Amino acid sequence: MALASTIFTVFAVLSSLLLIYLLGRRNEGSVRRDWDMLLTPQGEKLYRMIEGRVHNEMALADMTYDEAFSVRELGSVDDAKQLLDLGYKVIEKFSPNMMRLLAAMASFSRMVSAMAPVTPLRPRDFKLAQIVSLAYLNGLLHQFLVSTAERYRLRLYILGRSFALGSRYLLDSTQRIIQGEPEADREWEQIQAIREDFQTLTDESLESLKALLTSLAAERREDVLRRL
Repeated sequence: MALASTIFTVFAVLSSLLLIYLLGRRNEGSVRRDWDMLLTPQGEKLYRMIEGRVHNEMALADMTYDEAFSVRELGSVDDAKQLLDLGYKVIEKFSPNMMRLLAAMASFSRMVSAMAPVTPLRPRDFKLAQIVSLAYLNGLLHQFLVSTAERYRLRLYILGRSFALGSRYLLDSTQRIIQGEPEADREWEQIQAIREDFQTLTDESLESLKALLTSLAAERREDVLRRL
């Protein structure tokens, strides 16, 4: 009887925790949808402007890397190396720009009293092991932070660190290929993985930007939007 009672108690506790978790996820999604409705036309215009600039820079990098991979398939190794180097130069400018944007967003997030809720990064969305680890860290620390503002700035920090890591590993792989080091095929695969991670990081950064603009709009901080 004692064993049966213990099992029943454990089952009840686990069931309650699962229910609370599911309700929390459901409520969190509902709250985010409510916040999204607060974005003003001015905020939407600013978001589209920044989104356009970011996508244009990513499109330039993608075009260069796509050409590098195509030329490599045709056997023009030297041309492929030159295109790889050119693609890295584009990312070399793009990544710091994104990190500066994230830093500015973190600063402006301190100007609002209520921050729109955000979710932590999902490890399954990334390829590079080091960025996957950062995403796991984001999920873990997210649970220990109480305020949405703290969770938001944590997300921005993880995104910034991920951009820096991705750039570093992209440079390493590019240099190994250009220098003709062994196992070049593996480096090409890693470059492709990092490209995909950069796209995911960019999308998540833009989603964070929308959360900031929504929070500023909720408090009618059009003055801050102009500064952005």
